[in-house]
Amino acid sequence: MTSQAYFLLTLVFYAAGAVHVLLHALTRRRLLGSVALIATLIGFALNTAGLSQRWTESGRFPAVGLHDGASFLAWAIVLVFLAMYVRTQMEAVGLVVYPVVFVLMLVSGLTRPAAATDPVLKSLFLPIHTTLALFGYAALFLACAMGILYLVQERQILSRSPKAFYYMLPSLERCDTLSARIVSVGFAFLTLAIVTGMLWNDDARGQYWTGDPKQWSASLAWVIYLVLITARWRSGWGGRRGAYLGIAGFAAVAFAWGWQSLVSGVAVASH
Repeated sequence: MTSQAYFLLTLVFYAAGAVHVLLHALTRRRLLGSVALIATLIGFALNTAGLSQRWTESGRFPAVGLHDGASFLAWAIVLVFLAMYVRTQMEAVGLVVYPVVFVLMLVSGLTRPAAATDPVLKSLFLPIHTTLALFGYAALFLACAMGILYLVQERQILSRSPKAFYYMLPSLERCDTLSARIVSVGFAFLTLAIVTGMLWNDDARGQYWTGDPKQWSASLAWVIYLVLITARWRSGWGGRRGAYLGIAGFAAVAFAWGWQSLVSGVAVASH
């Protein structure tokens, strides 16, 4: 079976999980029931098989262009989400995760695989740097999702007339605490991704810094998250300000990934 067939089947199962979560949200039932979890696990297995097959078909690590990058990022987000769910049993973040993962796989299915032949893509830095970057992106996306849930929860409380959706959300304190922990993990991966990206640049072009938009946006995101982590550690600065700063940081990360995928063709952060 081709990688495209695997990705289309992945899309079907992720869509089934997304629909199940949406229906349960509307009916105020447990979001991640057995159907959603089984669909997610099958989709993840198919996603993994598709990436492996894509690697075989292209003869290089499957992280080049929007087709590969979107499916790889969806895979990383689902893996990090499942790991977080096992540890925390946090279901509400699925309300943000499932639509995004579905859209990423839809984008992958609708775009053609890149036919890049640049010798630099044969470098060992590609799988190392890309894996670090995408795990960082996935963790920071979940932190961003927690920030969104925090802001929604806070708005519901301030309105004094909470809707049904309010009762599915974790407490403000739990959203803030989990977001802080996930940001720390994502920041560590992002730091390693930037370092390996600079080493890759030096190996390929003889200079660590080229100053293109993807490097500037990745560096901006790194600074934002450094400020957020430092402020939390030194003064307990979190809550609404932490949520907004986390969302701003992820916006910079998303720009770096989008620029790399659409403009330069490699779905990584700092090469």
